[in-house]
Amino acid sequence: MIRGLVDYALNNRFLVLLAAVLLFAWGVISFHRLPIEAYPDVANNYVQVITQWPGRAAEEVEQQVTVPLETVMNGIPHLAHLRSVSLFGLSSLSLIFDDESDNDSNRQKVLERLAQVSLPTGLQPQMGTDWSPVGQIYFYHLISTNPKYDVMELKSLEDWVIEKQFKSVPNVVDVSSLGGITREYQVRVDPDKLVSYGLNIGQVEQQVANNNVNAGGSFIEAGLQQVNVRAVGLVTTTQDIENTVIKTQNGTAIRVKDIATVAQGPKIRLGQNGKAIHRADGRIIDYDDVVEGIVLLAQRRRSGFHAEGHRGQSGGVERPHPASRRQGGPVPGSQRSGPLHHAHGLTQPERGNYPRGAGPVCVSR
Repeated sequence: MIRGLVDYALNNRFLVLLAAVLLFAWGVISFHRLPIEAYPDVANNYVQVITQWPGRAAEEVEQQVTVPLETVMNGIPHLAHLRSVSLFGLSSLSLIFDDESDNDSNRQKVLERLAQVSLPTGLQPQMGTDWSPVGQIYFYHLISTNPKYDVMELKSLEDWVIEKQFKSVPNVVDVSSLGGITREYQVRVDPDKLVSYGLNIGQVEQQVANNNVNAGGSFIEAGLQQVNVRAVGLVTTTQDIENTVIKTQNGTAIRVKDIATVAQGPKIRLGQNGKAIHRADGRIIDYDDVVEGIVLLAQRRRSGFHAEGHRGQSGGVERPHPASRRQGGPVPGSQRSGPLHHAHGLTQPERGNYPRGAGPVCVSR
């Protein structure tokens, strides 16, 4: 058999050389198309169910939240392990499925079971983000070169601009934010004035909530047209809250500004995020309070994430430098415009709000 194969190859040299060239070309093409996983995703298929019950002890959380959830979740197809953790004010369930299951189908089945569970009033279990344990594909933090833009401003920038842009990138399921100060509207009540007007905190809170709504009505005929009736009551500034009427006393309206001071301020902090950067020249830059973000990739997905280093010409905003790309290379050039191209900073109109060279700077790590 071997002699016959050798004789055929010697008698048909052209065909053998042609087959060798085709195999070589096929090998080169296959090599360039071979997906290389620098960080292979070997994690199990899993779904997390998280329930928050603030102010409750771990024992109560275990008895009234974790156990009912475990009872309902048992018996889901392809479920291999069910693990739970009950902490002060928090219940966390981890449902681990076998490798034959599909994670999208697993999440759908868990969502169907959540509708069947009976929990204390006001509790709403939530499924955790469908991200991979090796899906932390991009780390970045925000700093400001102008003291006018403190960590509160950077936190607002992260929550309302940058995070939204990152989530528009394909296969990015979430952005985990750390650090910073959350801005909130604060009504600082004067206890003496509250007592003098015969009010209590509950009345103030109720009136502020009731006056922060819009209302819709019918319509008014205007010739051959109709004009829709709409009452606008949503607050947009601190002055709107100050002018909210709490009650009327002897024909005089008592407003929030008569008993309290309204201002924007920081939410109570439970921690602080710092960062130290070691430069190549040996310098160490230490930031004791920064806003940081982590871009999370969906399970079993390729990143398609492309990072570019760029500094805005009008706003002093620097987009992150290239970071590690896991589970895939950059997206094609035709897809780098729009949300993906602007995912690492501010869009041009938004940059214009900052003085040149003095706005926030976004730095990757």
